[in-house]
Amino acid sequence: MTQATTILDDHLDDPAGLCIRSDSEFDDVDRSRLEEFQLAAAARLLARQAHRIPLLAEKLDGRDPAEFDTLERFVDVLFDDGVYKSYDPAVITGAEFGRLTDWLDRLTSHDLSGVDMHGCDSLTEWCRRLDAQADIFVCHSSGTSGVLSFVPRSRRDRDLAVDDVVYRHPSLFTPHERNDVTFFALGPRRLYRITQAVYDGLEQRHHANPVQSLPVFHGPEFHIAQGLLRRAAAAGTPADQLVDPIVAAHGDEVRRFHRDLPDLTQRWTENLVENHRGERVYFQGSFDRAWLLTQYLEQMGLTGAFAPESVFALAGGVKDGSTLPADWSDRFRRATGAGADNLASTWGMSEITGGVPRCSAGAHHFRPTIIPFLLEPGTRRPLPRTGARTGQIAVLELNSTDCWGGMITGDRGTVEWDRSCACSRPGPLLDPSSIARLP
Repeated sequence: MTQATTILDDHLDDPAGLCIRSDSEFDDVDRSRLEEFQLAAAARLLARQAHRIPLLAEKLDGRDPAEFDTLERFVDVLFDDGVYKSYDPAVITGAEFGRLTDWLDRLTSHDLSGVDMHGCDSLTEWCRRLDAQADIFVCHSSGTSGVLSFVPRSRRDRDLAVDDVVYRHPSLFTPHERNDVTFFALGPRRLYRITQAVYDGLEQRHHANPVQSLPVFHGPEFHIAQGLLRRAAAAGTPADQLVDPIVAAHGDEVRRFHRDLPDLTQRWTENLVENHRGERVYFQGSFDRAWLLTQYLEQMGLTGAFAPESVFALAGGVKDGSTLPADWSDRFRRATGAGADNLASTWGMSEITGGVPRCSAGAHHFRPTIIPFLLEPGTRRPLPRTGARTGQIAVLELNSTDCWGGMITGDRGTVEWDRSCACSRPGPLLDPSSIARLP
C-alpha cells in the first residue's frame, strides 16, 4: 500500500482534510483505487447526512445508504440544478422571511429554526440575522437571471473556501503565517457571496495584506435588480416598464454604481500598478476585467509588471457584454508577467465547496474529493465512465458537512476518462473548451 492510498484511507470520514494536500500526491494512485475511496467516503457521508438534511432524506426515500454500492447509484440522490433557488419568489416580495428561512432549513444540516425573523424587512437583513444568530453565512449567486441561489455556509465551509486558495499556491502563501501578498479583486469589498469569506480569511486566518477591492457593499437586492435590468435591456424592454418592487427600490443604486464604475475602476487599477508594481499579487477577475488591466498597463508601456510568483485567477468569461480582441490573453500575459504556471482557472459553481482547477496544459482535473458524472442531458441516466464522453455535468463533492454536495449542473461538457494529460497527470479530464450551458 502506497503512502497516498494510506492518506486516502485516513480521510474516509473527513475527506475535506485532503483539500490542504497537493493534488499531485495522488497522481500515482490507480483510478480504480481512487474510485474505491470515493465510493466508501460517499457512502459514509450519505449515511451521516441522510437524516440531517431534510431534502436529502426525501431523495433517499427510506433506502439504506449501505445499498449505494456503485458510484452510479449516487445519481439517484443528486440535487437538481436550481434547487438552491427553488423558493417561492413571493416570500421575498412579500417580506415573508420566516418562510424563506424554513425553506433554507430543508437544505442544511444546521438547525435554523431558532433564528428570529420577526420584523425582518429585507434580504440583506435576512442574511445578517442568519449570520449573527446562527453563524451561517448565506452565499448567493451572481443573479445573472435576476433570481438568486442561496447556499448556507458555516464557518467550517468558509474556512475551506479560503484554504482552497492558500494551499493551492504554496509558492505564494504560507498558511497561517504573515504573507506579504496583496489580493486584488475588481468587485465589491462587502457582499454576501463566498468571495467575502475568502477576503476575510486571507486577512484574518492567513495574515495577508488587506484585500484591495471596490469600497462598496452590494446586498442581494442589488444583484437581483441588476440581473433583471440586464435581462430587460437584452430583450429591448425599457427599464421604466419593468414592474418589480426590488427594481423599483434598488434600480437607482444599480445605475449609480455603473455610472461610478469607470472612476472606481481607474482608481483601483492605479493603486494596483502604482503602489504594487513588482510585488507579489493575487489578481482575481473576469476576462473583461483582465482586459481592462491589460489596456492600462499597455498605455503605460509596462511588461512583466508583477513579481513572478504572482497568481492571476481568471474566471467567469465576460460580464459586461464587451467583445474582447482575439489576442487579449496573450497581451494580458505579456503585460502582467503571467505565465502558464501562474494562471489559475477553475470550473465550479456556488452550490459546491471546492472547484475543478485547470492545469498548465489547459485541462481541468477533478480532485479526489469531487466525484464527476456525465448524464444524458435532461435525464438521470449516467453515461459510461470510459473513453471521451459528452453530456450533462454532475458532481458529488465530499467536502461540506453543511450541505449535500451532490449536484446536477446546468452545464454540458466533455470528459476524457482514461487519457493522461499533457501535464503528465492522469484523468479524468474535463475539456474547458467543451463547457457550455445547456439549452
